[in-house]
Amino acid sequence: MLNRRRSNAILFFALSGVGLITAWYFNSLAVLRGENYIADGFTSNVDWVYSLDLLIGGTAGMAFIVVESRRLKMRFWWLYIAAAFVTAFAFVFPLFLGFRELRLGKRELADGKLKRYVFDDHSVIAWIPSDVSATTPVLVMNDGHNVFDPKTSTFGATWGVLEALQERPVGGPRISAAKKPLIIGVTYKNNDGKIRGIEYAPTDIVAAHPEILKNFPDDWNHEGASGNDYHELIARKILPTIAAEFGVELTRERTAIGGSSMGSLTSMYAMSKYPEVYGTALGYSTHWPIGGDLLVDEITRMLPAPGKHRIWSDGGTIELDAAYAPFQERFREVMAAKGYRLGDDFIETSYPQTGHNELWWAGRVEHPINWWLAGI
Repeated sequence: MLNRRRSNAILFFALSGVGLITAWYFNSLAVLRGENYIADGFTSNVDWVYSLDLLIGGTAGMAFIVVESRRLKMRFWWLYIAAAFVTAFAFVFPLFLGFRELRLGKRELADGKLKRYVFDDHSVIAWIPSDVSATTPVLVMNDGHNVFDPKTSTFGATWGVLEALQERPVGGPRISAAKKPLIIGVTYKNNDGKIRGIEYAPTDIVAAHPEILKNFPDDWNHEGASGNDYHELIARKILPTIAAEFGVELTRERTAIGGSSMGSLTSMYAMSKYPEVYGTALGYSTHWPIGGDLLVDEITRMLPAPGKHRIWSDGGTIELDAAYAPFQERFREVMAAKGYRLGDDFIETSYPQTGHNELWWAGRVEHPINWWLAGI
């Protein structure tokens, strides 16, 4: 995405350079020889074709510069117009198109930037807001390869986080808080989908109830649950390293972790293991069937006491999510019994006629995030 915009910009800047060099070279020859631009430009039918082609095309191009600059909020558009009269349109128009590509790239990144890392064989991609500061909230998202970049996503679709962060002509960005979070997407080790289950499964619960592993798909790794190592890596290395790089001061209240399906389960587990790090866990389509009622009860039992922590868990009604309703209901009941207040400390909700993939989650990605940010 960003690389494509940069490549386009480089192409246009190269054309602009060619336009400037050729225009000045032939202009210099014309001046030295005393040639008449008006008379010599319309001496034959061919001259008329070239001259009118440039005049009409140039006028349309200048109108495009004005309209597009206003749409994209590009400043100093008038300089392009003025420069065209003292240099050459062949220089100015590609120059404008080059800067337009850079502006479009910046808009696609919601005026922030993406940075990639690797920590102990775990790929990490972070979105850094343009106004990042010491008090910027931080959101860790599991399955980070699916969060921003369709080229790395499992099925070619993302969560639409960047789209939700972007300004819209009406209503502003869907992620609506004035202070946008720094978002860190973390992928399981070596991008190996077969070990996703053992990294995302709640290790302590699986150790006490190994029968849960029987519910893993046959092509998943069924041995050596490593969720504790995964979350220690995030909490003790990934989070503090990236936060320090951008001057963010980590606090429990401003730090959340989220994910979908198994990524939702592991987000709740992360908060139970590191309650001093995460104040909020956000779960899309929480995959309770992997452990059933037992898993609901055990996850809830491990969660910190209510009052300083918040949890979101939702589900759809079709595809894999069709099996979630009874477990979501049980989650609601045991959370209330633990003292969490529905609507304040936790959200349990359903999205009818939605299912289990990135496109469905992209349609509601902002809902848990806005709920979290509103409570900071």
